[in-house]
Amino acid sequence: MNKKLTGKAKAEKALHLLICFITGIYPLLLFELDLGSFYIQSLVLFTAVMGVLLYSFLLIRSGAWRLKLFQSRLDVAVLVLTAYAFLKIIIKMIRMTETKIERFDPEIMILTMAVLYLLITVKPMFTERYLDILLFSGLIVFALLLVKYLCIGEAGGMLSILTQDNAKYASYGVASYTMLVCMAGLWRYVKCEDRLRSFFYAGVLSVGFLVMFINQNRMSIWLMIMVFIALPVLQRPTAELVKRNMQIFFIYLFMLCNMSLLANYTNLLQVTVNYDLKQSVYLELLVAVGGLFFFKFWDRIPQGVDTKRLVMRKMRRGYQFLFKLICIVFVGILLGGERWKELPDGMGMSAVKGFAVPLAEEVRQGKSAFYVCFEQLGIVGGLLILILCVLLIAGLRKSYRFDKPVTSMLVLISYIFLIQLLFWKISISILPVYWIFIVLAISYKEEKEKLVSSKIKFERGE
Repeated sequence: MNKKLTGKAKAEKALHLLICFITGIYPLLLFELDLGSFYIQSLVLFTAVMGVLLYSFLLIRSGAWRLKLFQSRLDVAVLVLTAYAFLKIIIKMIRMTETKIERFDPEIMILTMAVLYLLITVKPMFTERYLDILLFSGLIVFALLLVKYLCIGEAGGMLSILTQDNAKYASYGVASYTMLVCMAGLWRYVKCEDRLRSFFYAGVLSVGFLVMFINQNRMSIWLMIMVFIALPVLQRPTAELVKRNMQIFFIYLFMLCNMSLLANYTNLLQVTVNYDLKQSVYLELLVAVGGLFFFKFWDRIPQGVDTKRLVMRKMRRGYQFLFKLICIVFVGILLGGERWKELPDGMGMSAVKGFAVPLAEEVRQGKSAFYVCFEQLGIVGGLLILILCVLLIAGLRKSYRFDKPVTSMLVLISYIFLIQLLFWKISISILPVYWIFIVLAISYKEEKEKLVSSKIKFERGE
């Protein structure tokens, strides 16, 4: 019995180290090394994952580890996609000649993600240390990016967060990675009770926002705004959570409003960044109006109330309305496409064009991850990926619970990742990290949060 328990602990330890490696060390492979048929990053990740799988297989005889297959439709979809990828590898190896070299990156990545799915679902485990490791790793990447943005400039080439075809697609990789780090930092900040650690998380977020704005991927800027608004909707909206979320949201908007000054009136940036001063003024006015409504409601909270127990249900309904409104505006901009250029410049329409045209143009130039799947894996592979995504969405909806805060945050991260798939190709340097969080969002068994909430009656102002 003791040996069995020891074996289980060893299997869990191996998986824990693998997750720490993928979230902390793997994204630091910022160089491109093409080995001909695949990149070095694919080989490193595949080797690490298969090593843990082999170690786990050795524990089967002792009964400390066992496979869990065909327990859900998602398991079947992952298995079928894995078999298809393995078959594609065999076909490519048969067709490959000395003059024609086949690439195996897509298939290797599918096999790696499938093994990760298998390892995690056997014993789903989550600790907030994973997010801290991601934040420490993100600081290193942010520092290197800021060296490029502030010192090296365009001549230094784009730091690859990984294997992108050119500077435009490298921008998508930076945006995807920055969003993940910022979402992790936001969650750690709103839940942190230690003052010193709160300053650290706020500092990481501020640096991440600066990188995001200099990178100027407008899709990531919009999606991050949606994250701020969605957080009090998906989580239990205690006054403490709302307050801390709004603190970081204010830092985000303040930095965004002042990017035009940094880009146009200083010589700090060595890369081309375009922020219009008029748009910044309009955004500041919008922030001021929003802040007026927020503080008017916030001031009605009586003094001495425990903000960790006070659940702000009416404010949550306001966030829901605002989230729906932003989603409608966002979709409207995308559907409008290039027609936004036809708007006249008078009556404030220039500001609308300034927000809508760059976003629509960026989406038009993007290369959807689903398109890449059909391009590299064929019709069958592309359809299997689509089916997998549908099953993932169903699993996320089933896993979401209002009283499970960690799972709710993992669900939010997962939805943001799936939205990214619609608009750009995800870098293979950050794809495994997102995938880990998606699998955990579906399979992690979190205990329900027990909270005795306070109920107060707001007095109407005179």
